[in-house]
Amino acid sequence: MRNMQSGDSRGRYSGGWTILRPRFVPAALVLIGIVAQGLSLSPGWLAFAGPVAPGDHESGKHETRKATGLVANVEAGQITIQSKDGATLVLTTFEDYRDRVTVGSEVTAVYYPQDSGNPVLKSLDYPAEVMFVPGGAISAHVHKIALLPNSQIPDADMLYDSVTDYLKSSIGWYVAPTYLTEEVSRRAQGGSMLSAMDPRTGDFDMAAYLKHSDSVIATVASGTRSDAVLELDVIRVEAQVDRLLATWDGVDEPVAGRAVRTLDRFSMFPHRGELPAATVELKLWDAKGNLLWRNRRGLALLEVMNGKGTHLEDRPLPVALGDSERMQHWMEAAFKSIGAVPASR
Repeated sequence: MRNMQSGDSRGRYSGGWTILRPRFVPAALVLIGIVAQGLSLSPGWLAFAGPVAPGDHESGKHETRKATGLVANVEAGQITIQSKDGATLVLTTFEDYRDRVTVGSEVTAVYYPQDSGNPVLKSLDYPAEVMFVPGGAISAHVHKIALLPNSQIPDADMLYDSVTDYLKSSIGWYVAPTYLTEEVSRRAQGGSMLSAMDPRTGDFDMAAYLKHSDSVIATVASGTRSDAVLELDVIRVEAQVDRLLATWDGVDEPVAGRAVRTLDRFSMFPHRGELPAATVELKLWDAKGNLLWRNRRGLALLEVMNGKGTHLEDRPLPVALGDSERMQHWMEAAFKSIGAVPASR
């Protein structure tokens, strides 16, 4: 248990009603800073991409620009975005976005212009949920799956059990036994690190490792005789908090009870900052290792205020997972686009 009045060592809150994080700067100071730099407040869009206020650059060399549009093409190290007026922007990427977006996805890119060559992507805001196959194709071809869970947060087993039960009862899928999936997965992944090492030089071949990792999906599907493999990763993130309401990855969750939040709405210095939270990343692959569907959805706050609204307390993940009604709503929202299997099946 930590006292908000004393300030969390991680810098989320300080003094109960004030903010320690430097990102929360009063609007008046921001405006003063903009005027002092002589910047225009007009949109100032140049063709397809518009400038973002400087501040993420060194000596003016790394000014970023921002562009919003639809993905026209996505490759391992490149993504092409097309605006509504038809302008095209080709960006070099240092991450592979093929398993995150598909052609037609609406995205917002922040990138670094270059004197020569393609601009370089800094960050990409993309949809939390993406279908990589036509609607209905999943429910028509997937009947049995294997679940591959992983978690950065302790005690997530209840989530895996809940997902298994939901997929069986609401979607109609048969889920391969956990012990079988674990054994096949262990054998498939065993030695992958060693096989990617050059025995002569000892150098690690990342390309070879990634290629082997991709084959794990197909091996698990084959070994469990499944039509598809569902990867389920529970990760730790930071949720943005404003007036005791946390928002992250498509969900909102109160940090405190209704009475405390009501008082906070009338305060001149409302609670703002960040709190740790759990998010679930879902990826459904077919038996050959082709991505069918992906989704990302917030699961639960890992810290909340006590009943009196004076302290932040750790909330273990099983506490949130034990709320059956909450978890039912979460499952329905997370798997809504996949839909139920026809009753005739």
